[in-house]
Amino acid sequence: MESHELLCTFREDSIDNVEPYLWGDSEVYRYINDAYFMFVRLTGGISDGSSAATQLTATADTATTLLHESVMRIRTARNITDNKPLKVINVQDTDNLTTEDYGIIRAISDPTTIGSVRYMIIGEEEDYVRWVNIPDRDITVQLVIERLPLVSITRSRQRFLGVRSEHHYHLLKWVRHLAYRKQDADTFNLVKSDQERDDFTQYCEFAKREKDTRKHKVRTTSYGGL
Repeated sequence: MESHELLCTFREDSIDNVEPYLWGDSEVYRYINDAYFMFVRLTGGISDGSSAATQLTATADTATTLLHESVMRIRTARNITDNKPLKVINVQDTDNLTTEDYGIIRAISDPTTIGSVRYMIIGEEEDYVRWVNIPDRDITVQLVIERLPLVSITRSRQRFLGVRSEHHYHLLKWVRHLAYRKQDADTFNLVKSDQERDDFTQYCEFAKREKDTRKHKVRTTSYGGL
């Protein structure tokens, strides 16, 4: 389903398919875009290991690198310049970790150490990562991430990239939630709005559980003899 198809479905379901509309096209596209982003947020993000948002340049003598604004979570990181994995570390877990260069052991929280990058530190700020060691040369880092959509829905014939087709119709729950909050005597209905919101968040919980199941392989259990 594309954006204009969802708009048409909204008009049919809301009996708003005769001009002048209660909700203009630009309004409905704003609601659809918000539903798109909210669905992705509540279901944990779009898995991505290949878009422009997944590549970083760790610049020589620079301790941090700005993340793409869409990044919600970093799952893995790899130094593809040297074909080596990088360990992703939460900032609160760095105190007892060390790195060794030329026989000298230093705490990785030491902000002055320059050398081969070993770790990516996340969580100091939402919009950047810190490198340990500070890179002694430029390297390219490939990430696997969970992210927000890269393109907003603003017009007809746009696709909901990263959201499976079976979920598209259910985006209308959030669209109606917003639509029924429009401050107009013919549209405002707080009871309906709250019900649509609750139905949407409940559906997102179901969709997230389903997504999490697909992300992990089935584990087998072996039983030893008595």
